[in-house]
Amino acid sequence: MKIAIYGAGAVGGYYGGRLAQAGHDVTFIARGENLRALQANGLRVDSSIGDFILNPVKAVSDPAEIGVVDVVIPGVKTWQLPGILPGMAALVGPQTVIVTVQNGVDAHLVIGEALGQEKVIAGITRLFSTLVEPGHIVHIGAAAQFMIGELDGSITPRVQAIYDVLNAAPGIQAVLTTDIQRELWAKLVMITAFGGTGSITRAPIGVILSVPETRALIEASVLEIAAVAAASGYPLASDVLEKSLAFFKSQPYLGTSSLQRDIMAGRRSELDSLIGTVVRVAREKNVPVPVNSFVYSALLPTELKARGELEYAI
Repeated sequence: MKIAIYGAGAVGGYYGGRLAQAGHDVTFIARGENLRALQANGLRVDSSIGDFILNPVKAVSDPAEIGVVDVVIPGVKTWQLPGILPGMAALVGPQTVIVTVQNGVDAHLVIGEALGQEKVIAGITRLFSTLVEPGHIVHIGAAAQFMIGELDGSITPRVQAIYDVLNAAPGIQAVLTTDIQRELWAKLVMITAFGGTGSITRAPIGVILSVPETRALIEASVLEIAAVAAASGYPLASDVLEKSLAFFKSQPYLGTSSLQRDIMAGRRSELDSLIGTVVRVAREKNVPVPVNSFVYSALLPTELKARGELEYAI
């Protein structure tokens, strides 16, 4: 299968590397130091389930050099999608499928509006990986899960074919679901409550859970987001709070989310696609979300500064 990975960071680099390892024709679209490292030294992945090096690696800066592919996996964050959509168009032909991996519940809408909703299959990734330096990824934990599904819940030949490709690749645990939109909301609950509470408190998850007041805060956030999901037509399991707490407790005591790390470092983050989405949809559905509204409002000045839309110094 001919596959383009748009972005060779911790997520795109890992999954693209595993697919190339399985023998597929994989090309990365990258830039800057990461592109130069891939072209000069290949891709190195240090993984708890097996290290590997791909050298040479097919990596370019211009998608037009690749042409039409079978599958595109945009390995960038949701807020970065508008910037790559013009280039992604060069990869898309009549039979091309775009598989999303972004956090949040609306990446497929952003891509579909630009390139055609019929081109998009939604995906959810679960892995712990870090781009430690250009061209070098470290992965910890078990095999990385990659869940995919058609947005209408059907099992089509194309989604089955992509599932088979993913499932046959080393280091990937593929899951095929008929309820991908509910699964997107289920992930949103956990990562938004985790990231939002961590960002507002500047504390790691172990500390948040050990202090009664901040534990109550993260629990309230979970329940609010679950209520928004239900109002949107995707009711979650009745034990959503218990499952969320189990996920939080499974993290290292000093664990933090990518949202928290970005905000604390002054980088642009997924604030809008995570907490912002919850607040926006809650307003549309008339669901009260006081905790998430407060967290979003409190973090917004930092986010606007990171975007260059607001200037201030302390």
